[in-house]
Amino acid sequence: MHSRLARCFSLLSLALSVCACSDADEGQSPGAIKPAFEYPLDGVLRLHHVQAKATHNSFHVANPDLSGPEYAVDHAPLDVQLSEQGVRCIELDLRYDEALGDYKVAHVPFLDEGSTCATLGECLGVVKRWSDAHPAHLPLTIMLDLKDLAPGADAVEAYFGTLHERILGVWPENRVVTPDDVQGSYATLGEAVKTEGWPTLGKLRGRVIFTMYNLNDGFGMAYSRQGTSLAGRLFFTRTVPTDPHAAWTLYDDPTVTKVLIDEAAAANMLVRTRAEIDLDAALAGDTTLRDAALAGGAHFVTTDYPVPIDGSTYHVDITGGTPARCNPVTAPAECTSEALEDPRFMKP
Repeated sequence: MHSRLARCFSLLSLALSVCACSDADEGQSPGAIKPAFEYPLDGVLRLHHVQAKATHNSFHVANPDLSGPEYAVDHAPLDVQLSEQGVRCIELDLRYDEALGDYKVAHVPFLDEGSTCATLGECLGVVKRWSDAHPAHLPLTIMLDLKDLAPGADAVEAYFGTLHERILGVWPENRVVTPDDVQGSYATLGEAVKTEGWPTLGKLRGRVIFTMYNLNDGFGMAYSRQGTSLAGRLFFTRTVPTDPHAAWTLYDDPTVTKVLIDEAAAANMLVRTRAEIDLDAALAGDTTLRDAALAGGAHFVTTDYPVPIDGSTYHVDITGGTPARCNPVTAPAECTSEALEDPRFMKP
């Protein structure tokens, strides 16, 4: 009798527990991530204190019918890059396909279309499923390179609206770090970044940041309202420290543009640079750009070779990273790689 009574109480407790969990879940905003980790410095360290690995044409699959090292680049699927190769920033080339109602992800139409994920929706889905399974991760940055011909001024906003809808169909808005989030109560985005920097990591974990590669092709300037504001937008655009919306930029050559990278980093902007431009030279052992990129203040070091390939030992590794590390120029003394992203919290 006592055992039956005890069992009844046990079942009742379990039922109450399930109800309580359900009520808690209902109170969360859609797409919210339940923390299962604790980072003691999450209220101190900010995104501009990080240096992480990025990949160039992150979707690309090698085309054996074409000559040239750029066509031979053979990236792993995006979730493998995130889980096994330490990548925290990816790049997608986009062209809108009206029949699909989505954006194709490919390097060159008809010539070099190999991709690990064929559409923007598919690519974003891969990244989001990985993010959902690893909520302790640093924010992921996705750089979009719009390869379409920019529509005229009367149609470009509709184009942006379609792109926003496609993204928000996969990523809930509260999981996207927007320019408005970073700007907060400051008069401009640039003032917010220069004054406080990017938000603390505690506000950014489990989320994604979208940036736009395009600048003077009818997309970039239109998106930033001729370089004045990103209010209400989803993406960050390329800027310089004096712009009112200065928050993110890119400089491909970390040697030639070192001064510009230093200026942007000093203004708390996020900077993306490249570890190699001449792929043949890099594969032959020239590490000049890679070494300069890793030693400098850039936050995302972009490579076609996140791991070694057959015939060469060249690749990019964030030495001491877990997988990211403290930025060698901008990070405070108390920063550690584990405080940025701790492998103990990243197991599925």
